Amino acid sequence: MKDHEHFNFTFVASQTGSITGVSKMFKDIAKFGSILVVVGLLTACVGNPLHHNYIMRGQVVGEEQNDVVICIGRHDGAQVGQVLEVYRVVKENRVHDRADLFKRNFIGEVVIDTVVDDHFARASVNSGDVKLHDVVELKK
Repeated sequence: MKDHEHFNFTFVASQTGSITGVSKMFKDIAKFGSILVVVGLLTACVGNPLHHNYIMRGQVVGEEQNDVVICIGRHDGAQVGQVLEVYRVVKENRVHDRADLFKRNFIGEVVIDTVVDDHFARASVNSGDVKLHDVVELKK
């Protein structure tokens, strides 16, 4: 093997090792980022205004017999006596263009009994079969 061929082979081998190291680093960063996202989603809305405002707000987060806990509180203007409509988001079994279609089915109504804090309230089910993760909205 000539000297310049040996140099080229050594250079390529060293670059391959570097690329493998960089690839591993990006994989580790992606894993860490995924863990952060999962932890963020599991923290509910307490102490996390972005999570409350964009992911959990308006959801039924707890059920107890005829009462539910909803992720709407003082911060959202919740008041005792307010009537909220309850919807369930369902995926339709058809494809339109490139995305699956979702629709909201009216389920019933709840009435706020107690505003717990800035993020949560307790409500009584007025009508319908309200379940965990249903969506609640102020009746208009």
